[in-house]
Amino acid sequence: MKKIFLMFATAALAATTLSSCIDDAEVTSVMTEEKKQELAITDANKIFSAAVNGMHVNMQSAVYANISHNYFGQKSFDYLTSLMGNDMIMTGRFAMSLYHYMFDYWQQEYDVVENRWREYYNHIATANQMLGTINAMDPSSLTNDVKSFQANAYAFRGYAYLQLSYLFGRPYYMGADDTVWGKGQNYDNTEAPCVPIVTEEVSGDQPRSTVGQVYEQLLGDLTKAYEIFAEIGQTKTSSPTDIDGCFVAMHLARAYMFKHDWDNAIKYAQVVIDNVPILTTKSQILQGFSDINLPDVVYGCDITADNSTIYMSFFSQMDMFGDGYAGIGVWRAGFKPFVDRISDTDVRLDWFFDAARNGDKIAEEFGLSSYWQKGQWPYTNYQSLKFIGAGRANVAPGTGYGEGWELGDYIYLRSEEAHFIKAEALAHKGDANAVKVLNDIMVTRDPNYAYTFSTKPALIEEINYQKRVEFWCEGIEYVDNRRLNIPIDRTDKTWGAANNHEPSGKMYLTQDDRNFLYQLPIEEIESNTALTELDQN
Repeated sequence: MKKIFLMFATAALAATTLSSCIDDAEVTSVMTEEKKQELAITDANKIFSAAVNGMHVNMQSAVYANISHNYFGQKSFDYLTSLMGNDMIMTGRFAMSLYHYMFDYWQQEYDVVENRWREYYNHIATANQMLGTINAMDPSSLTNDVKSFQANAYAFRGYAYLQLSYLFGRPYYMGADDTVWGKGQNYDNTEAPCVPIVTEEVSGDQPRSTVGQVYEQLLGDLTKAYEIFAEIGQTKTSSPTDIDGCFVAMHLARAYMFKHDWDNAIKYAQVVIDNVPILTTKSQILQGFSDINLPDVVYGCDITADNSTIYMSFFSQMDMFGDGYAGIGVWRAGFKPFVDRISDTDVRLDWFFDAARNGDKIAEEFGLSSYWQKGQWPYTNYQSLKFIGAGRANVAPGTGYGEGWELGDYIYLRSEEAHFIKAEALAHKGDANAVKVLNDIMVTRDPNYAYTFSTKPALIEEINYQKRVEFWCEGIEYVDNRRLNIPIDRTDKTWGAANNHEPSGKMYLTQDDRNFLYQLPIEEIESNTALTELDQN
């Protein structure tokens, strides 16, 4: 990885300059390790803030190769992987993101493959640099400020390896006997190849590690991060833009679900449940998920005029009322059978446009009555209304959508996920409390909701469905489909006239199909002496 990781280091330095900490970056880049350690004790921010800020910048806008305007850091993972599921439909006349919708994106020379690889290994390279300095210090000399940076480094690195495992390796376990989907053909993938492990203690070209080894690494990193955050009182900080113990706990819960370690999944999900409330009011649920001050935000990014990427952004792709791509015809919609299953009394049904049900209300709210009255409404049933940018506040009746649509905040983690993780893990354990956990969260979405237990597979399927609704286009469906061995079934054979997927998107794929596995970038294969073409996915 000599070539590729040199590029990562360069990218890391570039990221720090975007953080308005260029002076720090320049100082620390030429300082000896001994001097860094000395200064860290008296002024940790001087040494480490630029690196951490750079990782936050990468979360929001990392892009290394030109792949049009559909790549914008971690939120593009949420968006693009959602197009690789059952529940989201690509409509309109534009080819943007089409390759993901058609599962034709994974080849070694494709820009999206290189971008994802670089994005996450950039996190790893930066974290390694920080840990190389901090872990060489006398442990007794570490202040809480230094420990916080240390925890951030472990957290980012563990998160990065988990994200890489989703894309470049097979799931730890694929499927479970107590589900309607059963086990996958490749159920136990712990010995399957995953990605190279590089830490502050390992340098030079590295071979691919196994899925089991990568999980051992990422669980170790995340656990260390969580323990440090807990030790210094940062299980939950006051700012949703901080990496803290709850950020780490959510990713630990996700990882343990892949391992079928239900007890640890529940343990860490409970950390989030105890520290971050959920959305409970209709106005919150229908806000548009563009404000990191919503009470359920575990981690997000405050988008301002200074850091907005405008058209190359999540709300450009998803806000149907803005002036971005979604507003001019690159539309995204929900799968008809998926949306039709939502209860009429579930507030989340208003996340999807229906001319008869909410057309007049939407037209009035967004100042579009003139279009509606003239029969010029440009949208189609089941189109997404879930994500609405900050410009919603600038709407004037009869004038259309206001300015500021591009300033919608990025929400990466929401506390509701922890409740669904806990419910599913309890269900796998055969614990009757699973139904209570499910009902407790669902009654905040649908006051008439009251699930009664029938069978374990049916309960797990119901939990999964309601979780899919809650996190539509937030990247969760893709992760859970991989973990639970849920096939992609967009065929007319199954859905008939109810199938509103585009003709090019109507297909059937199992989680064993090669379309779900990114190839390693060709650049990595060619420059890493520990790899050959035989190591390629």
